[in-house]
Amino acid sequence: MLSASLQSRILVPNQDISSYVQRARQALSERRFDDAREIYRTILSIDSAQPRAWLALSALAQADGHFREAVGAVRSAADAWKKGATQNFIAEVCMRLLVLGEYRRAVEVMLAADWSDPVVLKHSMGLIQYLGLADAHEDALRMADFAIGKTHAPPAALIFARANALRHLGRAQEATDAYERCIAQDPLHAEAHWSLAQHQKSAPAGIRIPLVRKAITHTAADSEDAIYLQYALFKELDDAGDTEEAWRALEKGAYLKRRTLHYNAAQESECYRQLQSICTAEFVSAGRQPAADGITHTPIFIVGLPRSGTTLLERILGNHREVRSAGELNDFPLQFSWETDCFTSESIGQRPLGASVGIDFLSLGCGYLQRTAWRSHGARFLIDKLPNNFVHAGFIHKALPQAKLICLRRSPMDSCFSTFKHLFSGNAYAYSYDLHEMAAHYGRFRTLQSHWERVMPQGMLTVDYEDLVTQPEASARRIADFCGITFDAAMIGIEHNPAPSATASSSQIREGVHSRNVDSWKRYERQLQPLQQVISGT
Repeated sequence: MLSASLQSRILVPNQDISSYVQRARQALSERRFDDAREIYRTILSIDSAQPRAWLALSALAQADGHFREAVGAVRSAADAWKKGATQNFIAEVCMRLLVLGEYRRAVEVMLAADWSDPVVLKHSMGLIQYLGLADAHEDALRMADFAIGKTHAPPAALIFARANALRHLGRAQEATDAYERCIAQDPLHAEAHWSLAQHQKSAPAGIRIPLVRKAITHTAADSEDAIYLQYALFKELDDAGDTEEAWRALEKGAYLKRRTLHYNAAQESECYRQLQSICTAEFVSAGRQPAADGITHTPIFIVGLPRSGTTLLERILGNHREVRSAGELNDFPLQFSWETDCFTSESIGQRPLGASVGIDFLSLGCGYLQRTAWRSHGARFLIDKLPNNFVHAGFIHKALPQAKLICLRRSPMDSCFSTFKHLFSGNAYAYSYDLHEMAAHYGRFRTLQSHWERVMPQGMLTVDYEDLVTQPEASARRIADFCGITFDAAMIGIEHNPAPSATASSSQIREGVHSRNVDSWKRYERQLQPLQQVISGT
């Protein structure tokens, strides 16, 4: 209920809604969240087609940890936006839809927008990136070309968004040209320098280094741009063979990134311990196969640590005529969040873990199948390649006993170094920017992997990366047999797989299967001695 003093200050319903909005904003600034919530509800009682009010209620519900309420409000925001007479709030609506896993609705909103409208064009850079996040890469490129054609002098950010779409679609040289055009227009565009370095080696090697160094000198030393530039410099120096300077850039970039992240290793260890305590053999085997009406696809979950070969396996399986890949989906943790009505973190979190014991796992499995059905396009199998679904493996097996779980495992040093040298987006894999934290997390991974193999011995197949790249046909046959599909020799030719890819390896997987990255850590053997000592236990 509103306080009496607040009730006396609120305008009568036929007054201008902007007055209510101003009061709600003031309440938020003063951290009077209950008052703000009631004012936004009053706005909606006057006009339910007010997306900003629904967006605010969604954010307030998220802050309170109520997942279902947050999702319901953002769905209403999308409906309100569709009914509106303007394009206002399109970026805010789409961003919240994506944050809460409403990918299909987000794409529908973006494709329904009037891209000729100045409001949409103003937000086109972000919207194109959002389309990419929703795996609508063809649409992202089409809208980027349209927006550039409508803009007299396209900003570098718009050119960058187009370059990303080209890269994800496998149009390598066009992507390179677009990144270079972006940098030529804005030499300080840090993310473009980093993306170009990750995407394609320069010819000759090292030619881009002066441009990156110059950008560093004109960038605040503790900014996010500085992080991107240090990682770009590492990659360019590494490609040029200057491992000493490359390592210094990598160490600096990792240090800067780690400072921006909140990571509690003890808390994560406790979550892993609780997870193993909950997911006993009896618990994970008690599931029933969900039968969602009209849904026939069987999920294939590819899990493991990041940078362990999950994308390579995805491309091999995705070459099979009965299999379609949906990329890295958050749909299982999001459906888990829906069932527990808790927001699930990367390591699940203690509150969702506590709530997991009492949820309906049949409903969880059905919800996941319904959530992903639109991506299958009639295929018999659908790949979900989110590496961190590894922590959900026991819950996946219980909720979806028919699903195929494949865990990629890579040698400890290669696994840790490959993860350490990559810059992930946002707060993902926060443990990966410190070698000791990385080594400790690898230990937790191996312990949990052994636990999964023990409690569901027939439920998960473990594949070694080294076998996959040195014996691809034998590995692919074993994987196909586990999934229940007929092996096809064409599966190995991943360079012929035309499907888009938006993962960290989206450029590398266009090269085909190779073993060049086995023992790649040895280029930095001296610098990685502390990591090796921790991993070996010496």
